Amino acid sequence: MAIATDDGQHVKIGHFGDARFYLHYVREEDGWRLIRRVENPYAGHEHHHHGHHGGHRHGEKRRRILELNRDCTHLVATAFGPGGKEFMESQGLRVVIVKPGTTVEEALSIVEEMLGIN
Repeated sequence: MAIATDDGQHVKIGHFGDARFYLHYVREEDGWRLIRRVENPYAGHEHHHHGHHGGHRHGEKRRRILELNRDCTHLVATAFGPGGKEFMESQGLRVVIVKPGTTVEEALSIVEEMLGIN
C-alpha cells in the first residue's frame, strides 16, 4: 500500500501525485510494516492546466507516479487529479480516498477494515 504524505504523519491534503513522498506498507501477521519511503520527484508540480492544455503532461506524470508505486496494490490519498483515479484503477490498483486530516495510522486502519482484517 502507498500512502501519499508530505510530513510522514498525515495523508497529504491534495492530489496523490503532488505528495512529497509515499510511504509503502506491507501487511504482516503482527500488523503493518513500513518497508520504504519513496521520494516523489514530481512533487510541487501543482500548477493545474485547465481545459485540454495539460493532458499530455498529466498522462506522463501519472505513468511516472505509477512506476514509483508499482509494487503497491492500494493507493491512499485525500484526492486525485482529473482522471488520476480512473487511470490508477485501469492499471489494477485500488484507490482509497480518505478525509483531509486523516493520519497515516488512521489510513492503515481504514484499509485494514476494507480488506476485512481485524
